[in-house]
Amino acid sequence: MKKAFARATAALMAMVIPFSFAACTEKVPDTEDVLEIYIQDLGYGTQWLEDEIALFKEQAWVKEKYPNLVIPDISYNSEYSYGANQIKAGKQANSVDLFFISADYDLQSAVDASGERYIADLNDVFNQNVPGEEILYKDKMFDEFEMSCQYDGTYWSTLWTCAYEGILYNADLFEELGLSVPRTTNELIALCRTVSDPNRTTKDAYDKTYTVMLSTSRTEAAYWQYMAFPTWWAQYEGLENYYNFYKGIDSVTGTLDSRDVFLQQGRRESLDVLYTLIHDYSFVGAGSIDFIEAQQRFLMGDGLIMANGDWFYEEMRTTVEGLKANGYDYDIRYMKTPIISSIVENLTTVTEESQLTALIDAIDGGVNVYADLPAALSYVSEADFDRVYEARTFVYTESYLHQAFVPSYATGKEVAKDFLRFLATDIAINQYMESTGGATLPFGYDVSEKDPELYESFDGIQKYRDEIYNSSEDLTFVLPTRYEEFPLVYLGGMKSVPVGIIDSSFSQGGGKDAETFFNEQADYYSGSTWDDVLRNAGRK
Repeated sequence: MKKAFARATAALMAMVIPFSFAACTEKVPDTEDVLEIYIQDLGYGTQWLEDEIALFKEQAWVKEKYPNLVIPDISYNSEYSYGANQIKAGKQANSVDLFFISADYDLQSAVDASGERYIADLNDVFNQNVPGEEILYKDKMFDEFEMSCQYDGTYWSTLWTCAYEGILYNADLFEELGLSVPRTTNELIALCRTVSDPNRTTKDAYDKTYTVMLSTSRTEAAYWQYMAFPTWWAQYEGLENYYNFYKGIDSVTGTLDSRDVFLQQGRRESLDVLYTLIHDYSFVGAGSIDFIEAQQRFLMGDGLIMANGDWFYEEMRTTVEGLKANGYDYDIRYMKTPIISSIVENLTTVTEESQLTALIDAIDGGVNVYADLPAALSYVSEADFDRVYEARTFVYTESYLHQAFVPSYATGKEVAKDFLRFLATDIAINQYMESTGGATLPFGYDVSEKDPELYESFDGIQKYRDEIYNSSEDLTFVLPTRYEEFPLVYLGGMKSVPVGIIDSSFSQGGGKDAETFFNEQADYYSGSTWDDVLRNAGRK
């Protein structure tokens, strides 16, 4: 690897990835043999869909069932509301049969003037076997992901990516600086403090005074808020209490429909960690660059860590190739999200940082049941082991935002559903991973076992993300996916962060500390605003 840190501004800007706008497709007859597809062009791009369409048309069962199949060029743009608006426009204005979008949730319950739903139910997709495999579609999908596709006991959508989020780190610079991957948030902050110390003597490898790379100029890229805030909050509270927030249950008093859920201590603990990371150790110019430039800078050696998602590689593929040609070839990896150190406040036998890290080491070493703990950890209670083990399995994902819909009035409804079923096949999952450089569809599939050659071809980012997430049998997805259990969210519009953005609020120019931000969130839902949430959710 060429260890160069000169800022190649011209080359950097030349590699900026443009956002695509609506693509036009040829006009085709709107018949049952025609499958028209739209996709929202975000970080994963559109090539994976083109590749899946080509593979779908090659299948013998598809040729037999649809001898006259026509799939025109896909249409796409980057607009967040376009897909939902097209679906709601109705048959007179929309001929697209299948939409892959970052979803508006009201689509699952939305009806037209006559009371008919805009979207078709997908019960027959979820309750049929995956083509050529002896497993139901719903059984192959991860449980939490499956639950996010349901409303009122019916499947109205499916998901088209896992959208894992985590913390990226520059493994080459870690090695040169003698840094270890942090296991806890205290270790993470200590790492930042060490690297950012202007008096340190190891500046030959990294001469900057910040550790965290981020952009605060685009709210859709507030990845610390989206990933770290709920993960550390859930770790501290435990999954049950975390979900109690979305149910409107005060975990202290047990009161239902209480605005005091915003006072959960785990929320404050998570904010405290984030404030320290972002305010004290982040890139000082974060507010003046967009997320693409921030990602480019990170790939060039700016910042040692960065919160991001598994779309990172595909989104930056062209940039990565260009940087490698210019000598920038860093080993970028995912780390397991560190456990919030203050979790020990909720434990009885693991009360010190050293005890916590020793237990984490045992879990990471393969101990997954209490009975297998080594003798040196005999002082750990089973309850404490379970809490820390659960916290270590937490993974944040935005899969629930990436939904596929079939309009209820779609002429090509049957072939659209068959295409969705096809995406759950091993060959389609494998193709998706190849096309996206290692991102995954929301189904069980161990690529390192089934296609080791493909696995070895992945960039370090995806290879290590897969090693941490996809190969684990014990993941806990941290997000409000159980929408029928959370009417305050789904119908009432309650948000975990109703005002402000953590990333920009805590940046050096943001002007807010953790306490101020914490109180703002609780104060927002006061009086009539909270009453409206309850009323819209059918609770008042």
